[in-house]
Amino acid sequence: MAEYALKSGEVLNGGYTVTIGDYALRLIGGYEARWTNEYDTENQFTDYKGDTVRILKGRRFSLDISTGRLSAENMAALTEALKSETIALSCPDFTGNCYTDDIPAKLEQANFLGVRYSSGIKLTACELDKTGIGDGL
Repeated sequence: MAEYALKSGEVLNGGYTVTIGDYALRLIGGYEARWTNEYDTENQFTDYKGDTVRILKGRRFSLDISTGRLSAENMAALTEALKSETIALSCPDFTGNCYTDDIPAKLEQANFLGVRYSSGIKLTACELDKTGIGDGL
């Protein structure tokens, strides 16, 4: 962080930096990391006790992140990074390739003090994490 000089209107967010493609997002308003179990539903069955038996395929990471108030220049750079089919993501909870289905840009301010945008982005891992999962046999 020592190499980064804050721009006018920027405030430190407590140290988190999320790298999305080539863009380093430092103005973070909200951050929610989630791991979701995904099961093989095609091969699930009900056993003799009436319990559903299903096989865990893996866990998928997703990140819901909202930005702070970004300048038009920073919003354009973030939008460009999010346009890739596969987005390289590096955050405290995950490093890997992700995708997003939506790139919102909400105008927060447009006056003599400048133009500022915010965004709420959901990034989802392209691959399942299969760490600690057996072969199901």
